[in-house]
Amino acid sequence: MKQFSKLHHQIFAITTTLALITIVIISVCIASLLYTQGIDKAESVLRNKNRSVTTLIDGYVAPFRKAVEYVSGSASGIDHNHFREQETQDKILTLFEVLQNTVPNIHYIFSGYEDGSLLINDYTPPEDFNSVIRPWYQAAIKSHPLISDGIPYQDINSKKWLISFGKTLVDPDDKVVGVISIDAGMDAIVEALAIRDEQYPTIYNFVMDNEGKILIHPDATLPDKLHREIFSHLPKELNASGKLSYSDGEQNKLAHFERIDELGWIVVTEVNLDDIRQPLIKTIASTVLMIVIGSLFTTWLMSFILSRHIILPLKKLQNRVQEITEGKDELDKYVLPKNEIGKISEAIEQLTEKALIQKNIELKDTNALLSAISHTDQLTSIANRRKMMEVLHAEVSRFQRKHRPFSVLMFDIDHFKRVNDTFGHEVGDQVLIELAQVVKATVRNTDTVGRWGGEEFVIVCPNTDQTMALIIAEKVFAAIHSHSFPMQVDVTVSLGLSEFTAKHSLESILVEVDQKMYRAKQAGRNQIKS
Repeated sequence: MKQFSKLHHQIFAITTTLALITIVIISVCIASLLYTQGIDKAESVLRNKNRSVTTLIDGYVAPFRKAVEYVSGSASGIDHNHFREQETQDKILTLFEVLQNTVPNIHYIFSGYEDGSLLINDYTPPEDFNSVIRPWYQAAIKSHPLISDGIPYQDINSKKWLISFGKTLVDPDDKVVGVISIDAGMDAIVEALAIRDEQYPTIYNFVMDNEGKILIHPDATLPDKLHREIFSHLPKELNASGKLSYSDGEQNKLAHFERIDELGWIVVTEVNLDDIRQPLIKTIASTVLMIVIGSLFTTWLMSFILSRHIILPLKKLQNRVQEITEGKDELDKYVLPKNEIGKISEAIEQLTEKALIQKNIELKDTNALLSAISHTDQLTSIANRRKMMEVLHAEVSRFQRKHRPFSVLMFDIDHFKRVNDTFGHEVGDQVLIELAQVVKATVRNTDTVGRWGGEEFVIVCPNTDQTMALIIAEKVFAAIHSHSFPMQVDVTVSLGLSEFTAKHSLESILVEVDQKMYRAKQAGRNQIKS
């Protein structure tokens, strides 16, 4: 009896030990996964908010810049070279009034000339006023022949934030004769920057210039000051956007930035890292606690069941063998002789062997089907982002081992939102499906085409250098252009491509090809950037 008591304790000790080891492994994996997912989610929130604000700013200032271009160009029908003539001045002031009544949010529109004079409606400048020495005039001269960077300032009377754009006026000999300037309200931009996030209360946006000087900030005391901490952490390369982390001496920060080159602005969205970590730690702790309680309860229950259904019959068998050895006449009391257990085990093994083999085959087929589903985009039936990341990891590993070149192509459907808005999401989905099949049929069998997300696609080309990748890209372009999409939708794409080299990492090649695709869009879309 003592032997089986020891066996009972051993089973309990072994199952408990295995449970604790399993708990530790699972807890570490889940904690790591939850933490990584939490950080990724926070970065995604930062990135989306940053892009939302950047897009709003781009769309908001576009009419003002177009107005400046129009007034300063020949299309306006005004020859600013004759600014001293009363007839020309009347035309200019009339045009200013029309634009101010037509384009929303214009506060002031005026022009200054080389003789120091100023043309503006409803305002009489002081006698000693000199346009040439004003900041807006000098900024336009500095940016000649382009429009000056957006210069935010706070109106001295209304205390509202305004933004100033200026452009030089030239005579037929390209000599500067003056500057046209528009000051516009920034209420919508300031409101967008001030929007808070319920999940991350410390998240906020601000704008600085390319030299690190803060232009707009929720803290009214900070504009016109240099943000040394974040500026020192910006990458030296002129990346259009990216993420970074830094410390301001009191808090660790996680941030995302995006450059607006036309304005000379950098839009930054940041959050305190503790704001992300604290809820993550609580979630991880509660999850791990549930795992520990559930695992220990299950382990102790299994130990009890094993003891009851295995150790107890063995104890009875031991007692019966001992009784027979001792010559006790109680043969009808127990029917579990030792050899019968072996026979039963052998019979069960023979009966279940075929069933187990069949179940293993079915399980293998099921696992293969689940693997295919988890690596396939449900809409387009091509590889999804998870599969593309596996392919990219494999190609990077092959490059590091065998130095075999490969290239990555990333393209985005131009103005895809218009397709959904005009024809509906069902037509948009059909366009995505047909485009995926067209591209898949165009590339080589060794290439992998995948949906990266939304209307973005990625092609991984093994054993392919930059030159060959460009040929593949041109074939993809030709195939898309020649295909007849539903509702006669005119589908074009903007494509970026890069060859992986020794200086690249997986993250940097994806950033680089994404930037090239973005430049293709900036350059007018429907083109390739290599």
